[in-house]
Amino acid sequence: MLRSFRHSEFKHMWFSMFAMMSGLQMAFVAQGYLAYDLSDSASVLGLIYGAQALPMLLFPLFAGVAADRFGRRSIIQIGQIMAATIALLIAASIYTNLIVWQHLLAMGIVFGLVMAFSLTARQAAIPDLVPKADLENAVALNGALLSITTSAAPGIGGALYAIAGPWIVFTVVACLGLISVILTSKLPSLTPPTQSHPAMVQEIILGLKHINSLSGLKIVIIISLLTTSLAMPFRFVLPVFVVDVYEKGPAALGLMMTLMGVGSFLGAIILATKKDGNRGVLLITTTALSGIVLISIALMPYYAAGLLLISLLGITDAGRRIPIQGLIMKLSKPEYRGRVMSLYMMTFGIVNLMVLPVGFAMEHLGGQWVIGFMALLLVIISISLMATKNPLKNLQ
Repeated sequence: MLRSFRHSEFKHMWFSMFAMMSGLQMAFVAQGYLAYDLSDSASVLGLIYGAQALPMLLFPLFAGVAADRFGRRSIIQIGQIMAATIALLIAASIYTNLIVWQHLLAMGIVFGLVMAFSLTARQAAIPDLVPKADLENAVALNGALLSITTSAAPGIGGALYAIAGPWIVFTVVACLGLISVILTSKLPSLTPPTQSHPAMVQEIILGLKHINSLSGLKIVIIISLLTTSLAMPFRFVLPVFVVDVYEKGPAALGLMMTLMGVGSFLGAIILATKKDGNRGVLLITTTALSGIVLISIALMPYYAAGLLLISLLGITDAGRRIPIQGLIMKLSKPEYRGRVMSLYMMTFGIVNLMVLPVGFAMEHLGGQWVIGFMALLLVIISISLMATKNPLKNLQ
């Protein structure tokens, strides 16, 4: 299950990312609480999160070119240093009572840039840290890391905020950033294959042409964009769903978020233990299961049933996400891997954009109808992929 940890470089990368992502997740919680405390405005809160999403939409393709041109370790470390520095500055401004919400807006932009560049370089570097036979296991362990940090770190950050205050939270975030820099320094330079480099825009075009030339890779990217846009917004609008459908409060929401994270972790562990197989069929199957689970959530407005279903949703989420990452890494050529991974990273920015129309539709049509319709589209896409001839079904 942990066979990729036999490779010390991957192990250093994993723990470095664990420290970094834990810090970012803690910062996101503290950032939201503090922004609302300072402004007493939901609009300001939305502006800050929107500013964070913007770099993830505008810069991933440029981040991909950077990851294919320069040493990926350097890109990762620059991102870590930027995140640690802004967190330390925020902690100092809170401690000296100079903090204003505009500081948190600036932090959101910096964090968005870090995620666009640093996470793209990390994803592109994973195949260089393990042999091909262990790649699927490495991707699954990477997925388990994200599940752990997204389910546990926000709660720790919130508790620390309540007990010790926000400046302590951001100080801890800065320390975790420093730890991640130290661990990343143990990696090789992770320099991409030597090649001539045309202008940056031309390199982006070459990357897109590379994706278009490989039918298997192209369909994986398209399916990633479609399924993520239909499945992921549910977790962002879950607070509205909990209040309007289940008629519950914050504690119930927290439990559901935790169970989703636990389910995602279990799904990642299951994939880490399985032998390599047909990832394309696995992706289609788990996409269909995600749709079925979401339809069940929409049809059964009972909190107890929702707790079980959202755990299953976490498992199917890992079952979609991890095969997609593994296929992208396997199918893309090393010299294009950064640009290909950058296109995948754009899906996270697209999801943030999807939340706006989904929230608007829920307000006017009701959460159950909207989530049920999106889930039905997932099932229809899965059935269509399974029933037609396409390269996805043959991808190993």
